[in-house]
Amino acid sequence: MAEREKHYFARGNTAAGLYTLFDSVLAGLDTVFVLGGRAGAGSARVLQELAAAWSSRGWSVHYIHQPLDSRLLEGVILEDARIGVVDGNAWGADPVLEGTEIRYVDLEKVLDKEVLGASADEIEELDQQISAIYKLAYATFHKTLLIHDEWEKFYIDNLDRGAADQIAAQLTEEYLIPSVPREADTQQVKVVHRFLGAATWQGAIDYVPNLTRDLNTRIFVKGRPGSGKSTLFKKLAAEAQSCGIRTEIYHCGFDPNSLDMLIFPDLSLAIFDSTAPHEHFPARKGDSILDVYKLAIADGTDEKYADEISGIKDRYTSSMKEAIALLEGAKDTRDLITAIYNDALDIHALHELSAELLREVDQLLDPSVLH
Repeated sequence: MAEREKHYFARGNTAAGLYTLFDSVLAGLDTVFVLGGRAGAGSARVLQELAAAWSSRGWSVHYIHQPLDSRLLEGVILEDARIGVVDGNAWGADPVLEGTEIRYVDLEKVLDKEVLGASADEIEELDQQISAIYKLAYATFHKTLLIHDEWEKFYIDNLDRGAADQIAAQLTEEYLIPSVPREADTQQVKVVHRFLGAATWQGAIDYVPNLTRDLNTRIFVKGRPGSGKSTLFKKLAAEAQSCGIRTEIYHCGFDPNSLDMLIFPDLSLAIFDSTAPHEHFPARKGDSILDVYKLAIADGTDEKYADEISGIKDRYTSSMKEAIALLEGAKDTRDLITAIYNDALDIHALHELSAELLREVDQLLDPSVLH
């Protein structure tokens, strides 16, 4: 059962602000149920109940976690049936997916409007507070990224681009080109964009072990900031698309313009940035390390700029801690709002809504797909 679960994020608290990949994550589904209305933690409870019910049947379930608090969900996907359920507050207003039926579920009907009305002013004040905290957090993440850019420059300036190109060419020759005929219909290639991790109120959280657990080949890419890891992934992703290879692209939860991992499901292959804050190490047959610092950065770069880099790293760490502390403040404020909604929540009615949604999904299922 567990090996049929995938965990990831569709949104991130990033240096570019609150960044969403939901349209890509949900693309290609036949039906998406949107949990509409504001219900505090009610939507997360419904999603957890649905995921638990589907998982208990042995079905493949995707758990889409909240980027502020990864213990909570903001979406689930029943993979084989091409059905998703998502918190409408997370996806955004007026969602549209080509070829997908959108069905709305009103969560506010399980709330006591009188209880909420009595706390309307308090909720508005807390909303303003949390908005201000997020604004400051994103500004701090952006400041942290600028510090990270200073760090990267030492290695970018000492990068052997010919060697970096050779790494990409060798990986392409070894893994991609032999796998799929060049006449593949690249217009029909399935490419999905997700986040493998996120900056949460508890710090950086990632799901690399879960996402790569069942793959035969895992390439752990080591290196310094600016040593070409993300550029390598972008080159491989473009080559895979030209080859007609199905690809999962995982963006950096700190800088969404950067890539942290590629998974090629049909090749049972993952290649990923295995440095902090998502540092992992080989643990089984099929695992290997690719050290781009050793292969493509001028010898002695670390030593030559040790003092400058140390100072930048200290500033980066301090700024990142400041940003995470702000997220913790956002979480604490949201908890106050959630407590108000919990007082207004009819738990029995919420469970009934979950049960009705399960029955509605069951009516859509093709048993041959799920067994």
